[in-house]
Amino acid sequence: MNNDYKNFKQLLEYFVAHLEYCVTNNKHNRGYDKYIKPFEESGSFKWSGFGRKEEKIQNQVKNWENYQNGRITINILASSYTNRGSYLNWIHTSINVIAVWQKDANSIEYLRIVKNSYPITNAEEVLTVSVQKLGLFDDQEPNDKLKHFFDKFNELIMEEKGKGKVFQYVQKLKSSKNIILTGAPGTGKTFLAKEIAKQMIGVDDEALAKSLQFGFVQFHPSYDYTDFVEGLRPTNDDNGNVGFELKDGIFKKFCNNAVYGKTFEELYSKFMEDLLTPIPRKTKQNRDFILKSNGKNSCIAIPETGANTTIYITKEMIKEYLYDQIERRYPSYLVPIAKYFQEEYNFTPEKTENNKNYIFVIDEINRGEISKIFGELFFSIDPTYRGVKGAVKTQYTNMQGDDVFFYVPENVYIIGCMNDIDRSVESFDFAMRRRFTWIEVTAEESAINMGLTEPITKAMTGLNEAIEKIAGFSSAYHIGGAYFLNTDGNCIQDEELENVWDYRIEPLLKEYLRGMPNGKDELEKLKNAFFGNEDNGQ
Repeated sequence: MNNDYKNFKQLLEYFVAHLEYCVTNNKHNRGYDKYIKPFEESGSFKWSGFGRKEEKIQNQVKNWENYQNGRITINILASSYTNRGSYLNWIHTSINVIAVWQKDANSIEYLRIVKNSYPITNAEEVLTVSVQKLGLFDDQEPNDKLKHFFDKFNELIMEEKGKGKVFQYVQKLKSSKNIILTGAPGTGKTFLAKEIAKQMIGVDDEALAKSLQFGFVQFHPSYDYTDFVEGLRPTNDDNGNVGFELKDGIFKKFCNNAVYGKTFEELYSKFMEDLLTPIPRKTKQNRDFILKSNGKNSCIAIPETGANTTIYITKEMIKEYLYDQIERRYPSYLVPIAKYFQEEYNFTPEKTENNKNYIFVIDEINRGEISKIFGELFFSIDPTYRGVKGAVKTQYTNMQGDDVFFYVPENVYIIGCMNDIDRSVESFDFAMRRRFTWIEVTAEESAINMGLTEPITKAMTGLNEAIEKIAGFSSAYHIGGAYFLNTDGNCIQDEELENVWDYRIEPLLKEYLRGMPNGKDELEKLKNAFFGNEDNGQ
């Protein structure tokens, strides 16, 4: 990385010197003697051209064009020395560095990183720093401002590359609806799942966490159907009496949002709270009845006829009437109740656009009892039975009305993540396995996805090759790239390898080798392979 900083500083200095000389033709300008004069004296100086098209101007920066994550080209448009038509560029991208000139247009005051700069009018500013603060032409080592400037420029190309790598996973998820990312510990499966979600939804990191189109849960041995789909939850009434109320689980709520949006669910919850206090209403035939909540997500209509009659109007019945004008049962009561809800809570029934992608990530999916958690949704998540054709009655249907069905919408996609070596892998029965496309994330892929440097990748690869030589071990026991990231999510420095071994990797390897009679010797071989002291520890 230090060489990248040094090369980038010289590249920026050349860029500034080149443009200022082209505009002023002044041989006393900063950087002229060092950068421009040698080319002029040899007769090879090119005033303009496009390095991205491999034109000869690129030869003038060939000593500083190559970086760990790609190649930077210089592009100078003769008619645009002082505007965005001249720029440095990560090749084959729209990520550029442009110059910002002083008002007299004789010298460059700032350098600016922009992205999405094709067409130029769409360019988005990322970071602007003055030439002075970058320390250009000071004959010193790269300063912190310049390092930060390069890091930001570098992050953009890493992000761009990441999108290309993620695209193949996006395509598999779109075609199969359900995928499971599996692999060795630390291969970044959860990270990759979120990257897939970001690309499918079209948001960044910050927006993903707040997006209604993204759901996340982590399974564990105590997790069950009532958490995931629906179940009874204890409640207290105004008198302190304990009762039970039917509540939707996290996945059912998510699916309902994918069909109806969050607005209906929020307003209906408020409706149920308000109906804890009964109110008088009238049927379509103008007959009086009392409307209240049953405390279990349904309305109760009690006719004032003296007869001991109770009529249940469920949330699904109200929803179907408002969205599709379906009068399933008891229309004399259903219609006025639904209209009251619509008017009282200012609700406009608009279904969510079906072309919006909703991504639900299940981390540690194999740590729960899968069939028990999904229940009858075992059928509905099947890619061939998505939508209404896969509608099922849930376990608590009898508490909501016999005609209440639930389905997994076609625009809901499920990503599961799991470790290969977890003993609970066996909890996945074959029928459930068939409903998912299984994708292995290798340690080598994780190194690329996480931007590990060459020395760190070499240490990881050497260790993994040695692990596979131990009897009974396979690639499932590899060490992934996540073990080599710092708290900011960036690759560690070379000098941090020893700490990573002591506090992250060695404890895991000891667990791998527990109970092996020659475990101590094997651990020493692995350590030698990691630090490159021997040929793969042999």
